[in-house]
Amino acid sequence: MHYKQEHEVQNYAARLFKVPKTLANYFGKYGSKSPRNIIHQRISLEAKRQLTYTDRSVEEIAESLGFEDAGHFS
Repeated sequence: MHYKQEHEVQNYAARLFKVPKTLANYFGKYGSKSPRNIIHQRISLEAKRQLTYTDRSVEEIAESLGFEDAGHFS
């Protein structure tokens, strides 16, 4: 559930004791999307889920996903 607060690759790389470039190289080596794309995809999936299955406002969803400004969320 860290994706709700941490949107940057460097946060995940630090948890794995790696630098972001090394993490990106691992993903590339195995033919995966970039770490950044995966993070954004996960945030987008959760936003779509909340928009579809809850009656929460866009502002509430943005806040729950770690966005300080709903304008940056949309």
